[in-house]
Amino acid sequence: MSELYERILEQTELLGITGKELGKLLGLKKSPMTDWKNQKSNPTLGQLVKMCEIFATSADYLLYGKTDTLSKDQWELINTYERLDRRGQHKVHSVIYEETERVMKHSYTKRKNAI
Repeated sequence: MSELYERILEQTELLGITGKELGKLLGLKKSPMTDWKNQKSNPTLGQLVKMCEIFATSADYLLYGKTDTLSKDQWELINTYERLDRRGQHKVHSVIYEETERVMKHSYTKRKNAI
């Protein structure tokens, strides 16, 4: 089993999609996963590009396992965020801005008290 296959499998599991669903998203009639698992074939360049879009990840990650320093939890948050409608995304933005402001105020107060 190739490392590329392992990373593709990991990403499908994170998204909660099957190999057959991935195949459909790639414009294929069936799942390519079995052939990739058994190293009978490899994804084409076009399929790799499309999977990067589907999984919201980089080709460096799929091909080489290099991450952009995002954890599995962070990728899950990004993927979940992308499935939200505009209203849900707006609520997430509001919470992030509120929490950022809270942390900044706490940090400022802590530094001010240290002086």
